[in-house]
Amino acid sequence: MKLSASLYAANPLRLAHSIAAVAPHVGSFHVDVMDGQFAPAFGCDERLVTGLMRESDVPVDMHLMIYNPAAWAVRFAGLGVRSVAFHFESAADVEKLAAEIRREGALAYLALRHTTPVEEIAGMLAAVDGVLLLTAPAGGGSFDANAFQRLASLPRDLTCIVDGNIDQTHFVRLRREEVDLAVIGKALFSHADIARQAHNLALAALCCDQVD
Repeated sequence: MKLSASLYAANPLRLAHSIAAVAPHVGSFHVDVMDGQFAPAFGCDERLVTGLMRESDVPVDMHLMIYNPAAWAVRFAGLGVRSVAFHFESAADVEKLAAEIRREGALAYLALRHTTPVEEIAGMLAAVDGVLLLTAPAGGGSFDANAFQRLASLPRDLTCIVDGNIDQTHFVRLRREEVDLAVIGKALFSHADIARQAHNLALAALCCDQVD
């Protein structure tokens, strides 16, 4: 299991410093786009994403928590990001949008709110490259007590990302459910020494339950 650093949780006044500190230890940067309707507003535009890719070799994963994601999904995919996750709850045509994202060279992931039954997407899994499960309410909140049960109901060969108030205490069970990528925000960026925390969390995510 690898980690993705959620820039949503980083100090916006020290963003460049935070990116440089965690870059050697994470598998990707997780960038949210939130429209204030589907989820609380959070600003992230194409200029920030382009600049992030210019300054770092770490892959960028987009997560669109917005209504009508089609146009934005294709635009971000065209910038050269690694993946674009869009929500089942707000996509008019999952298969069409996934195909358009892939044509731009990015992976297409289907995202689900923590309250959406996993069974509702069973017939769509062949059209996407994987699933992103929110493990907390969109925009913040407590870790969902049902998250592990939801993960267990997904096919084992499906790429799985989890996102939402995740910390080191969840790692053992996430590995047991064969999660591929865990998005870390507050547990990473609220630490006084971000670089050291990123190092320790990366070790714990791989296999180690005890770090210094």
